[in-house]
Amino acid sequence: MLDFMLAVAIALAGFLFQVWPRLINRYFGIDTWRFTLLADYIRTEKKLPESLPHKYLVPGSVDNPPLLPWLCSLLPKDWLDRNQGLISPAFDVIQSLTVYCMGYAASGQALGGHLAQVVYLLTPVVPLEASNLSLRTLGSLIFTWAMLAVQAYALHPGILTFILGVAGVMLLSMTHRMAMQVFFFTLFWMAMVTDDVHVLLVFAVGMLATVFATRGLYLRYLRGHMLMICFWMYNIKNRLAHQVRGNPTKERQHTDFVRRIEYLIWNVPVAPFLAVNPWILYAFCAVFSALPQGADPWMRIFVLWSVTLFFLGILFNLRLLRFLGEGQRYLEFGTSAAAAAAGTMILKFQAEPGLWAGANYFPWIVGAACFGLVIFFQIKLVVRNPDKSITPALWAAINHLNNRPDEVRVACLPHGLADALAYFLKNGRVLLSDNSVGVWELADWFPLITKPLTEIADKYGLNAFLVSTNFVKPEEIDLPGFKVGFTQDNLMIYERTV
Repeated sequence: MLDFMLAVAIALAGFLFQVWPRLINRYFGIDTWRFTLLADYIRTEKKLPESLPHKYLVPGSVDNPPLLPWLCSLLPKDWLDRNQGLISPAFDVIQSLTVYCMGYAASGQALGGHLAQVVYLLTPVVPLEASNLSLRTLGSLIFTWAMLAVQAYALHPGILTFILGVAGVMLLSMTHRMAMQVFFFTLFWMAMVTDDVHVLLVFAVGMLATVFATRGLYLRYLRGHMLMICFWMYNIKNRLAHQVRGNPTKERQHTDFVRRIEYLIWNVPVAPFLAVNPWILYAFCAVFSALPQGADPWMRIFVLWSVTLFFLGILFNLRLLRFLGEGQRYLEFGTSAAAAAAGTMILKFQAEPGLWAGANYFPWIVGAACFGLVIFFQIKLVVRNPDKSITPALWAAINHLNNRPDEVRVACLPHGLADALAYFLKNGRVLLSDNSVGVWELADWFPLITKPLTEIADKYGLNAFLVSTNFVKPEEIDLPGFKVGFTQDNLMIYERTV
């Protein structure tokens, strides 16, 4: 009982570690406002949204899986608006307790589970992904549960474990499209390595069961997923492009810090992956030490799981395969397994007095480095990030637009501000889409503007542009027929005059 209470305490410590930046910047996030908007529709209409034409200028058929907005719809609107930054860290509390169980199973000791939890909360990508309300933290949690369920069937074939595995696949399919893609590739490779293709049967049955259980609704989500893959197949060359200035170069770096990091990952194939999750090194150590000597079956699974995702990440970071998702995203779904493997290996090294002394200092060094790295990124990317936050200036801009007597039809530069406007505008629509088909229609606007802004304004009947001068300077945009009607801090609103 005391061991589990300590596990809960570590999980809650991780919650505080992830939440503190959001107590300073409560209205941070881009995807955040898309999901609060969907949640509000479900809460109000008591059904899943078919489309949101009252909010988006390019409506269609909403094709994001519904689990996250449905869960958010269970919360009061006013509370969610103010406290959406608590949601992803709350999911990570559950993930941390899951990691404790995984570490316990792999090592056979409660201490192994506690070490795995600490490793998990000090994995740089984990608190950063939990910094806003998005699909990634919940997707990672459900991915972990689904993988554990399917691997339980691989270890102990039977009706109960088969049903459990199918249920895990079904739940994941209703959570996150990218997670389903990564899940398939991971299972496929693990099946090839272990020579056990039964796990692929569980995956196939799970998908078919989802189609029947949702009366074909899942096919809409699957179609949306395929359309996005095709979109990036054609547009991947502009994936990191600045909307106005074009693709970055060594001399002309992207203004967005996240884009600069992604540009580094694209150009330096392996090293950034170790920065995303340096604890993966313990999984590689396990391959050459623990595994050949009769390791626990779950430990073998965790090592294979995490190492598989590491190599898949490198594979899909290759130029010709990047349209299938950024390589570092694959690593995110292996953080729980890598943590369980690392916790077990740290215990193993401590139990071998003849081992190189540096091995016992290594987790302290890596842990301290990860802690410092996370704090740096939390300040840089969350606390001080006006172009991904609703600042006092943006509140003022929203109020300005809400006071207009006519319908607002607005485009944002950067486009990441559009979902916030869609959510808080009372009589307005933004140049964005609620589905993957609409993304194709917006190809002249995103990811790179390929037509004159006035032509885009005429096409969509725009009467306003919200512009951040942090993102683009006024002299870089040409908007005849528009004049500046609002200015505060870094924000300007250009309003149509003719």
